[in-house]
Parts: sequence; structure tokens; C-alpha cells
Amino acid sequence: MKKTWKTSLTLAATAVFMAGVSTAANAHVIIEGFEGRANYNEFLTLMVPHGCGPLDTTEIRMKIPASVPLFAPEEKDGWETELIMRTLDEPIKRGRQTITEVYDEVIWRGNLPTLHLGVFKFLARITGSAGSVVPFKLIQTCGEKEDRWVDVVGDGEPGWKMWALEAPAPFVVVVEGDGPQLGASMKDIGAERQRLGQGAGRE
Repeated sequence: MKKTWKTSLTLAATAVFMAGVSTAANAHVIIEGFEGRANYNEFLTLMVPHGCGPLDTTEIRMKIPASVPLFAPEEKDGWETELIMRTLDEPIKRGRQTITEVYDEVIWRGNLPTLHLGVFKFLARITGSAGSVVPFKLIQTCGEKEDRWVDVVGDGEPGWKMWALEAPAPFVVVVEGDGPQLGASMKDIGAERQRLGQGAGRE
């Protein structure tokens, strides 16, 4: 079987979890799969494999990248979910809607024992050119202690270099999808909607 960098990283992350390493320098907070298809709405999974040393995790605060225009977290049993908005410098037209605010941060509050794996799921629209890195900067709080997973590589750097950083942000690398997610471009879908609208008005 041919190994890709994605496969290698998944195996490496699994090995870290199995070894029970709980130091911030080794057991990273990650997004499962490490990839997101360009201009697709993707279901992604944030994985938190440990607390802050021996301390339980009580809050996860994640920054939603500007390159992610759509975001929706899944409710997690036993946890409170809060979304923080930010106002756009310029409104976005989306169909008949004018969007003036987007989600800026998501906060999950609850309790995750330090030796347990926490799984937090969300829907996100991934944008950017193939090969670009989309980081989801994150602050992990354990009572009065914080671990900041916010280190990122420079624009144009490959995703594997994130692992050389001391506290890399969870991230996905943008990859090309197999054609439009809905089977046709939005232009083609818009044309079909217009055709159906004209047809519906006929006697």
C-alpha cells in the first residue's frame, strides 16, 4: 500500500495517543484526517487527546479562520457551546441574503478527564488554494491553566512543517475535490433554478 503524508501523520498521531504521552510538546490537539477539500462543506473532527498535564480540560476555545465562511458546531452531550460573531468589513451577497456577520470563535465548556480523548465535531466550508494550510487556532483551558495551540507556518509553507512547531494549531491542508460537491457548479444550478422558475409561471 502506498503511504501518503496524510497516512503517515495519522499513524504518527495514533502512536502518540497509544503511548499515552500527555506533554504539550508531543501530544498535539489535531483535526482528524488533516485535509479539507477546496470549496466543499466538510464535516471535521477536532481531537483533544489530553488535558493540561495532569489537569482536566474545562474549556476549548477555537478561532474560526477568515477563509472558512461557513461554520456550524455539533452539540456535544454534557458540554455548553457558545458562538461568538464578528462584523464583516464588507457585507457578502449570498443569493438573496446580505451577510454582515460571521462566526469568529466557538467555545465548548464542560469537563474532559485528562487521560480521555475528547471529540468535537463541526461543519465547515473550506476555501483556499490546493496545498494551503488552514489553521484553527485554539486555547485549551484546564481550570486556571491554559495551553495555547496557536503556532502556524508562513503562507506558502507545506503542512508537514506545522509538526516542527512547539504548539501547532489544529489544521487542515486544502486539497482538490473530485468536481463540484453538488455535482454541478453554482452557476449551472442557478441557471436550472431560473429555468424552473420560468416554467412554473406558465399556463
